[in-house]
Amino acid sequence: MNRVARLYVTQGLHAGASIALLSDREVVIGGDGEAGLVLVDAGVKRRHATVRLQGDELVLRTMSDSVVVFGHTLGAGRKTLLQHGASFRIGEAALLFGNGALVTDRDAQRAELAWLFRHAPLAWLRRRCAGVPRYVRLMLIFVPLALASLFVMSLLTPPAPVAQSSLLEKPAFRNVRVRDDKTTGMRLYEGYVQTPAELGALTLEARAQGGAASVRVAVIDNMQEQLSDFLDLYYRGAQLNAADAGTFNVTPPERTAYLQAESWDYARIARLAQSQVEGLKALRFAGHENETGPVRVPMEALGLNLVSSPHAAWLADRQGVRYFAGARVAIGRIQRIGTCNATVIRDDGSVYDLVTRIDEGKSC
Repeated sequence: MNRVARLYVTQGLHAGASIALLSDREVVIGGDGEAGLVLVDAGVKRRHATVRLQGDELVLRTMSDSVVVFGHTLGAGRKTLLQHGASFRIGEAALLFGNGALVTDRDAQRAELAWLFRHAPLAWLRRRCAGVPRYVRLMLIFVPLALASLFVMSLLTPPAPVAQSSLLEKPAFRNVRVRDDKTTGMRLYEGYVQTPAELGALTLEARAQGGAASVRVAVIDNMQEQLSDFLDLYYRGAQLNAADAGTFNVTPPERTAYLQAESWDYARIARLAQSQVEGLKALRFAGHENETGPVRVPMEALGLNLVSSPHAAWLADRQGVRYFAGARVAIGRIQRIGTCNATVIRDDGSVYDLVTRIDEGKSC
């Protein structure tokens, strides 16, 4: 029989309840009666968080404040990955994730240490040190003192000539360049590496070469994680892939998974991403690389419909409020209303073309 991943309620008014998790299916947790997992405990908001099974791990996304993972509070809009045996709190309720196997104390400890290692290194170090025997802790205190003494002695000894390192000749550092700043004379390292470990090795290399040096190198893995969180604000399920160093390609999802009116403004999203992700050269959307002119946005994305009579045309929202040319809507001021579309000018001067139907080859 196949094992079924489950999310268990271990504390609170619903203690003992559980829900099965299906792969890549998002479940809303909150006090809303339409939530996938309804909790009415104190501190639980209507739509507090979502969970999604991804392989043997759980993707937790916060939609409100006060989601606590291993003693660390996550703010709204955060996303984190949990392993088998991980637990978290929402208000007064506590939940436990199991990937289908029996959850043991050892599983819970592994899940906590893995999460702390990625998100709270100091807390991870404290937990690891708590289980270290006393004599080992004494050694950990003595060894740094001994190393410090050796360091002082090395300062008093004339340094031996340092041979030039071939680190930058390795494939991992092919996108790193070194130059001398003409103003300060400082040695500058610029470019990209793939992982934080490679950045650490490069920093050590820069220090070992002696003299003043500045490392201005971006980590591609970190950039991809930041971009993924950024794109989640505009799309549900967009695919992100690294291209050339500092450049990423985005494959947008189906248009039903676009979350905002700005989701259709690919150039605007690319500019916003460059302002928020340091080192990003370009963000390209597949199929939309060379688009020019007004941004085409379906009216339903703004909750608007186009209504016309023999003498006039206007836009109407779900409450029946009418908007004529010259009126303001959520994204800007209406310049013109035609028989099939409406032109809106944003405050920054960009032009949005609100259309009643954006399917190619069809008339409105």
